[in-house]
Amino acid sequence: MGYDVERFVGYVNEGLLCSVCRCVCEEAVMSPCEHVFCRACISAWLSQHSTCPEDRTHLTHTQLRPLYRYMRNDLMQLQIRCVFHVHGCDVISALESMHTHEAECDYSLLTCRNTGGKYLCYRCGCEVQVCRRDLEAHLSVCEFGSRVCLGPDKDTHTCITELRTELTLFRAECVCKVEELRCEMESRLDSQRRHMVQRENILKNEVEELKAQLSCVMTDVCVLLAAERSRRQDLEKAELEKAELLELLKEGHRQFTTTAGDGPRKAGPRSLTLDCIKRKSKEVTVI
Repeated sequence: MGYDVERFVGYVNEGLLCSVCRCVCEEAVMSPCEHVFCRACISAWLSQHSTCPEDRTHLTHTQLRPLYRYMRNDLMQLQIRCVFHVHGCDVISALESMHTHEAECDYSLLTCRNTGGKYLCYRCGCEVQVCRRDLEAHLSVCEFGSRVCLGPDKDTHTCITELRTELTLFRAECVCKVEELRCEMESRLDSQRRHMVQRENILKNEVEELKAQLSCVMTDVCVLLAAERSRRQDLEKAELEKAELLELLKEGHRQFTTTAGDGPRKAGPRSLTLDCIKRKSKEVTVI
């Protein structure tokens, strides 16, 4: 689990957020596809999956690597509040030095060291938690500071047996807490998984829409190309007809000049043909 974003002062780059828990990365690592995770979060994820939780590409533990230097520097320079700010600590420092402060913070919670003396059972010890700065004052008035074992039978009672019983109960309590944490992690992972599936479906729908639009565009382009080819064929055909008509016109003009010296004649079939050729030539030119 990473650091709660609410603890940070100022802007936090989204590129430094864990893709699993959506908190600022703790012990950050990066995948080959350049997605960033908390080491604990991605380890828990990869124990059940073999893909990146962000884009579903293949991913294993051995492919994880440290952050780029500039990203690590940005992460370490983020300004964060002390984890004990809820108890009154107002220290704000860079992330890289916060662990040192929290280990010595005067507002950190400590459990009273008094167990009732050398022979007092664990269950009879003091369980009060106080701030570090108030511990000495508590120890001076703690009622368990000088007590002796008060078992039900001083002759047969042994603290070791009581301690073993308490240890068994403590282990059972730890197992329950671990199970609760595991269930919570699985719940969060399931939530992230559903979120990723929804994003994947949305992206698939968008891709299908783009494919449909591209298909329509390609169809329109094909229609335009066919129309252009048809237009060019019509133009080429018209040019050929024009050339043929011009040749006929030249031939008719030569024949006309050879017969011009014989005097005026009535318009014969050849003259009519020549007039038709000229009219058709004009029509082709207009086209």
